[in-house]
Amino acid sequence: MQHPAHLLVAALLLLLAPASSSSKKDHYRFRSDTPTEDPEFSGEDNYFGNSITPASRCRHNYHERTENAINRQINLFLHVGYVYNSMAYHFGRCDVALPGFNTFFKQMAQEQREKSESLMTYQNLRGGLVTLQQVTAPATSEWGTGLEAMHRALELEKSLNQALLELHMVALQHEDIHAATLIQTNFINPQVEKIFTISQYITNLERVGPGLGEYMFDKLPQN
Repeated sequence: MQHPAHLLVAALLLLLAPASSSSKKDHYRFRSDTPTEDPEFSGEDNYFGNSITPASRCRHNYHERTENAINRQINLFLHVGYVYNSMAYHFGRCDVALPGFNTFFKQMAQEQREKSESLMTYQNLRGGLVTLQQVTAPATSEWGTGLEAMHRALELEKSLNQALLELHMVALQHEDIHAATLIQTNFINPQVEKIFTISQYITNLERVGPGLGEYMFDKLPQN
């Protein structure tokens, strides 16, 4: 028969066990998908050398919603660039043969790649984490005439503008003036100009008409 003192010690050990494991909680964690403990953890609140992802040292006033919205915008830029590449090589085919449109949509694809890389750089600057997602493929490989492709490009640019406006609002909601200013200056303002320019191209294409008119538009300097 066990002595009552031994039973008391055993009961105290059982009560203290959960407290000792919870004491290893890392107060520097800020992501729910990272592990809470490390097998080699060797000290409370000591995260150096630990596999737990700490908050970046430069992170300040950078809300997780803003970080996630920027990652979604990066993915959208990559998708739109994917679509523009498909358009470019559609017009480069021998049975379409509109090299001006081919060059124009290649430039548009390049712009989207540069925008996505610019936001990736900004994510690092603010102490966020670049999380790349699967890039959705274009819904088609046939883009019709130059006019039809320009109409589709206008839709894409408007969808980008709407996404940027929503991203801007997220930054403002969390009083992140730096992010809001950058998004407006470097992305929204040029986006409005791009929508205007493509709208002008559509007007000219509708004016000149298909066939010879589209061929002559293809030779203009902007293409």
